[in-house]
Amino acid sequence: MKVTKRNPFIIFKAVVFALFLREMQTRFGSKRLGYFWMIVDAIARVIFLSVIKYYIMGKDSEGYDYPVFLGISILTFEYFRHIVNKSMGAFESNAGLFIYKQVKPIDTVFARFIVETIVFIIAWGVLSTIGYYVGLDISMQSSLGVMLVIIWFSTFAFGIGLLSAVVSHFYPFYKKVIGFIFMPLFFLSGVFYTVDFLPEVIREYILYNPIIHFMELLHAEYFIVLCDLYVDYEYMIFWTMIPLFLGLYGYHRLERKIIST
Repeated sequence: MKVTKRNPFIIFKAVVFALFLREMQTRFGSKRLGYFWMIVDAIARVIFLSVIKYYIMGKDSEGYDYPVFLGISILTFEYFRHIVNKSMGAFESNAGLFIYKQVKPIDTVFARFIVETIVFIIAWGVLSTIGYYVGLDISMQSSLGVMLVIIWFSTFAFGIGLLSAVVSHFYPFYKKVIGFIFMPLFFLSGVFYTVDFLPEVIREYILYNPIIHFMELLHAEYFIVLCDLYVDYEYMIFWTMIPLFLGLYGYHRLERKIIST
């Protein structure tokens, strides 16, 4: 009887899909409301920050609905944060599966990335539907542009997530460092403001944060009244390629050690 050897890519897809189903069952199987927590959290933040903005600066938002601006910004930032945080625990949570030679540690990162991406897409769709029914202007200047920015940002997030997974596996304190960084990063990433709103002295330094460039580009593609004047595309490419390269290179060199530990 002839045994047909399966293509490595076919094996990869099968393993990632199985890990994806396992991840969904583990995270949401017993807590159905877990699917909606990201949405509820985003809505609560949108309402809170919109009220603050209304009482401090008034209702005017220069041609766009501020709650929509907040909604897409918060969802996108939280998408990035969840990918990085979940990636850092991927190896340890699935260590028992590495006894099967078909299952590679990097497969677990891919599976968690897919879960977060699906939750993000669903959350975006639900928030957009809610915004439409309450009378907000959710129309995009360029739906293709928004999609391409999200794909680019997803690649950036995956690279940071993979690199963080490798580093945190050998240096557990790295998780605490990242957790500490995310707190101020929320306020330094253009989630509830645009760069041109900031004083020039602050603007000069805040643009060292790569996330704010992605946010500015997303805002420019979504809202016709906003532009990408402060977006540095070369800087974004650098921050996309370097972490991804380091993550893949580090994983390739340390895969056996990750499995053995």
